[in-house]
Amino acid sequence: MKTNKFEIKVTSQFKKDLKIIQKRKLNIKLLDEVIQMLANDIPLPSKYRNHLLEPKEIRIMGMPY
Repeated sequence: MKTNKFEIKVTSQFKKDLKIIQKRKLNIKLLDEVIQMLANDIPLPSKYRNHLLEPKEIRIMGMPY
């Protein structure tokens, strides 16, 4: 059994979200991989990093972040 740098606490909201993921038959292994990366303080690959959800027109000074 691996030991993690951080403790993983499962909340009731997470349980609800997990049920939705299971109903939609999405790949739970991908979610588990990301959670393990976060728990072990491993930097996430760029495809999992945060991104802006607003359109380019609303961004401050047209910044392409």
